[in-house]
Amino acid sequence: MARKKTILKSQILETAYQVVKTEGFEGFTARNIAKKMDCSTQPIYLEFKNMDDLKQELVEKIKTYIDETIYKNERTEDPLLNMCLNYVYFAKNEPIFFKALFFESQLDPDQMHKISLDMMMGIFKELEGTKELSKAEKTKLFKNIWITVHGTAVLIAQGFLKFHEKDVMDYIEQTLKQHMPNYKA
Repeated sequence: MARKKTILKSQILETAYQVVKTEGFEGFTARNIAKKMDCSTQPIYLEFKNMDDLKQELVEKIKTYIDETIYKNERTEDPLLNMCLNYVYFAKNEPIFFKALFFESQLDPDQMHKISLDMMMGIFKELEGTKELSKAEKTKLFKNIWITVHGTAVLIAQGFLKFHEKDVMDYIEQTLKQHMPNYKA
């Protein structure tokens, strides 16, 4: 009779996710993940071809977390301002995880920033003053706004800038007004 699997793919993925959240990609090794699960590395390699395969599934889990948890907080009545604030709050509240995703060069930076680009493009489709813009114009607008948002988030995650919600809102609103003349804060 074949032995029953005691360590499931979903458990390995969840453990890998928790490791990256708390240790960054420095801790993303088969040996470290197995240690956290109190097992050998064998179950990892039975469920995943290699660590890159595990990393790709991890990226999907991360995308879901960012879309469904980080970006869904309603801090104001303005969806665009919410999105920007939520990103900065992510850097403030989870600096290790934020750095792992956006600093450590373990994930494709374009792939990670596409999460935010897609979210903002969805907002632009609904927002007066941006829904009529072309895709190229919306992409340029995203980049202009994201320089301030991402820069602020990075400085906060690194501890170079103290987080004060009022100041952060002011930075973001100023940027939105600069690049979107019809923007009402």
